[in-house]
Amino acid sequence: MSGYEHIQKFQIKYCDADFKDEMKTSVALALMEEVACSSADELGFGYAYVKPKGYAFMVTNICIDFLRPVRLGETVILKTWPTPPTYIVFGREYRICAESGETLANASSRWCLIDMSTGKLLQSKVIDNQDYTTYNTSKALENVVWKIPVFEKTDGELKFSFTVANSEYDHNMHVNNTRYADYCLNCFSLSELAAWKLKRFSISYVRQCREGERLEFYRKAGENGVFFVQGFNAAGELVVQSKIEFENDEIA
Repeated sequence: MSGYEHIQKFQIKYCDADFKDEMKTSVALALMEEVACSSADELGFGYAYVKPKGYAFMVTNICIDFLRPVRLGETVILKTWPTPPTYIVFGREYRICAESGETLANASSRWCLIDMSTGKLLQSKVIDNQDYTTYNTSKALENVVWKIPVFEKTDGELKFSFTVANSEYDHNMHVNNTRYADYCLNCFSLSELAAWKLKRFSISYVRQCREGERLEFYRKAGENGVFFVQGFNAAGELVVQSKIEFENDEIA
């Protein structure tokens, strides 16, 4: 399994594209989730394996580098493979390619396994049907810095807020991870997104959100096209944070 890759093809449909006829970041995350789950099924530790045990895999961090926009109507090839886990962290890598073989994006993610009845993190060894020594150790993204700097609300600007409703939920009964990409990018205007090219999107999931919760998203500008976005619940608790890097010489 040292060279294992799970591969699937997808066509970018109208509902997958933004106002620029480019694949939404949330769709990139959704396709990555799809191949991750399919790969886990293929390797024997997917939904059918963890669900009866009362466990669930949840993504904690994602970092994706976009080399060029993926366009409406384009067929993309997604490749994924798990890397050997640590004590409680399960790594997974991704590569998005054009049919020509051109690499369009590279991504890395970290997951944890949770006991749904207690909310406790489980050790990787509870997955008892894997030989982790045979896993593919290659990285799509090298030397990812997972920690995103935290800022105070007063240092940022309130840009987006909403109340969580049922349509945000997935089968783990919380807001699906892909939805947060839309929330974070809702902190930018159409004119900003039209002028800037998204270069890297990093996101960390801090706290699960439930139906009826009011979320507020604050934005802070960094340097050289870098922005930080943080989402808070009504109790003032940090629920998600992202670092978003754009490529444009005119960004202040």
